[in-house]
Amino acid sequence: MQAGPYYETEEYVEHSDSSAGIINTVYHQARKWMLRYKLGLIKKHAKGNRLIDIGSGSGYFIHFMKQNGLAVAGVEISDKAVALCNEKFGITAYSPTQFLNNEIQDEYDIATMWHVFEHVYSYDEYFAMLKQKLTADGTLIIAMPNHLCLEEKYYRKYWNGYDTPRHLWHFTSETFTQFAKDRGFEVVKEHNLPLDPFYNCLISASYKKSFSFMPATLMLGLLSLLNSIFFFKKSSSIVYVLKKI
Repeated sequence: MQAGPYYETEEYVEHSDSSAGIINTVYHQARKWMLRYKLGLIKKHAKGNRLIDIGSGSGYFIHFMKQNGLAVAGVEISDKAVALCNEKFGITAYSPTQFLNNEIQDEYDIATMWHVFEHVYSYDEYFAMLKQKLTADGTLIIAMPNHLCLEEKYYRKYWNGYDTPRHLWHFTSETFTQFAKDRGFEVVKEHNLPLDPFYNCLISASYKKSFSFMPATLMLGLLSLLNSIFFFKKSSSIVYVLKKI
């Protein structure tokens, strides 16, 4: 199945370089803060400096990591995003086929999948190749939406975390921990992504055509974030830090 066309639309802001409109503006401003947050997670949990980002999009994350001393590589399905990455940052992103066929010869200390794992069709192939490509003490970081979060209860089918047809799989903390263990990885730590509740609420509200109620939308995002402080398993998104077993 060809998934690439689902990521070429202007509405898919994760692969867009446009700042037009409130959604794009908010997303691109929030991204700057989240890049620093993600770098902090990597420094906290990972050793070494060779990083491969699966689903590298337009390249902002790997470019930021490179600016902070990491040797980076990307894997990306969207031709449009790959071209933007090459033109803007001069960083080459490989295709999923090249990655899964082991055409990338390097080993890596860190592999990341930021809101990407829920998109992949062949997750067993990815886990097998990630286990092969990571060093013995390598770190795998996977972030995914969590359908147990508070805002899902309000938006239901309009919740951005479902994002049909791009999102294929959904896990709870418990089911993903077992899923990873069955494939040779142990979840050693979990974190949330603090800005995700606000972003998910903004996108979900636009889907539900309730975007005009901006204060209520942002308040729901805040309530979801506060709820996750007391009930972590109901975070809007969960970041899993994994090590090879």
